[in-house]
Amino acid sequence: DLHDQIERTFRPVAESRGLTFTIELAPTLPPVLWTDEKRLLQVVKNLLSNAFKFTEQGSVKISIEPVVSGWSVDHSELNRAEAVVAFVVTDTGIGVSAGKQKLIFEAFQQGDTGTSRKYGGTGLGLSISRELAHRLGGELRLIPGEIGKGSTFALYVPLRTQDAQRHTLDESTTEAEPGQVRRDL
Repeated sequence: DLHDQIERTFRPVAESRGLTFTIELAPTLPPVLWTDEKRLLQVVKNLLSNAFKFTEQGSVKISIEPVVSGWSVDHSELNRAEAVVAFVVTDTGIGVSAGKQKLIFEAFQQGDTGTSRKYGGTGLGLSISRELAHRLGGELRLIPGEIGKGSTFALYVPLRTQDAQRHTLDESTTEAEPGQVRRDL
C-alpha cells in the first residue's frame, strides 16, 4: 500500500522533471508496520518533496529496509524496538553544505542561504518532520555528504510504535487500536 501511494504521488513529478525515480523495498522487509499512518506519510512525503525540489537533474530514490543501526546510540525507543525500519531518501540535487548540516532541522532554516528565493518554502518542513519522527518513536537524520553531490535523509521508525506494542493487535486483521494503523508496506 505504501509503495503504491508513493508511486502514485511522485512518479508524475519525476516524469515531469525528467528525473529517474526508484522505490526499493528490501526483500527482508516485514509486510506490515504498526504506526501512525498519517504522520509516517507526512514525513516520507516531505523528504521526497524536498528531494525533487532540490534536484534539477539525475535521480531521487527511496529505500525501505529493516536496519539494526544508523540512529543515535542513545535513542532508547529505537534501541528497545523488536525491529527498526529505515526510510532512506537519496537524491543527486544540490546537497547541504557542511556548515548547514547541523542547522537543517531548525525552524526556518534551509540548507542553502539564498536558495529560498529560488526554491521557495519556509524552512519548516524538516523541523516538523523531525518532531513527527520523534512522535513515531523514531528519528530523522541527515547522512553527511558534500555540497553539490546530493543529499541523503534517513527516517528510522520502530516496526511497532510503543502504543502498538502496548495493545496486542491481531495480525490477521486490518483493524488496530484508535490512533494506530496496521500499515501494509
